[in-house]
Amino acid sequence: MSAPATPPPMVEMVDLNKWFGSHHVLRDITLGLAPGEKMVLCGPSGSGKSTLIRCVNGLETFQEGKLRVGKTVMDGSGEALAAVRRATGMVFQHFNLFPHLTVMDNLTLGPIYTRGEPEDSAIARAKPLLERVLLTSETWKYPGQLSGGQRQRVAIARALMLEPEVMLFDEPTSALDPEMIHEVLDVMEDLAADGQSMIVVTHEMGFASRVADLVVFMDAGEIVEAAPPDAFFAAPSTDRAKTFVGHIAREGDQ
Repeated sequence: MSAPATPPPMVEMVDLNKWFGSHHVLRDITLGLAPGEKMVLCGPSGSGKSTLIRCVNGLETFQEGKLRVGKTVMDGSGEALAAVRRATGMVFQHFNLFPHLTVMDNLTLGPIYTRGEPEDSAIARAKPLLERVLLTSETWKYPGQLSGGQRQRVAIARALMLEPEVMLFDEPTSALDPEMIHEVLDVMEDLAADGQSMIVVTHEMGFASRVADLVVFMDAGEIVEAAPPDAFFAAPSTDRAKTFVGHIAREGDQ
């Protein structure tokens, strides 16, 4: 009896290269994200992490290599970009909510106006998502009436409204006060436990150790090391990753 076929990667990058002018931002990036897998991108500021994740949903373009999301190859066409945007949900560092719309309206605007979903249907789908991120009591408030952690949880629920195959998080807690970080990470861990495919750019290495299937350490636009969290944090194989992990350990001791 033959073994079941391995499903293709949900996201596949092969020899991806990107430049900003003469600055080589991404260098020969090759990665694959399996269905249900959680990948954490980490490394120093300016290493290319955010640029890479923004390439995945077409916010940035790349000059060389191959990028496929779901069944769609990013070929520069408007059709491919629209398909990838439907397949991915993006959560940014600074929330990007519409300040003049209520929480409910922020969630339902996209499905109603881009997909033609009836308003009653969109509201019915939004309610359990707001319950999931513990914001039912804030449904009709405006973003300016919420804390930073609450706004980021609204942003997560809004991304989930489009039922993405892959969730992308670009440093989702870096703009938050320390006491608000855990309420956002708790929601992300809940999503991970439910099998959501995720790529996360973060400096929260405790989250990476608990949730990630693969930790990818980047520096100067290159993948320096990629390993499961147990191996990456306990025994990194490169000197650059050892320095990074050692720095994290010293910060934890302070």
